[in-house]
Amino acid sequence: MDSPAVEHKKRVMMFDRKNYDDETLLNLYKAILLPRMIEEKMLLLLRKGKISKWFSGIGQEAISVGLDNGIGQR
Repeated sequence: MDSPAVEHKKRVMMFDRKNYDDETLLNLYKAILLPRMIEEKMLLLLRKGKISKWFSGIGQEAISVGLDNGIGQR
């Protein structure tokens, strides 16, 4: 039996690109990254007491990015 490290290397993540090219996927990733960075910064400010309220939308970034980029439109 292989060690856990070797077993981990054997795992492969399957990803269906749905015919999106590298540039499109990279642009979508960048569009998701910006709101995530803002969310993380706002949560840090909230914990430090610099702001009083913040509704976290972490994990929901793809919804707005997908809508904005028209993914799935026919």
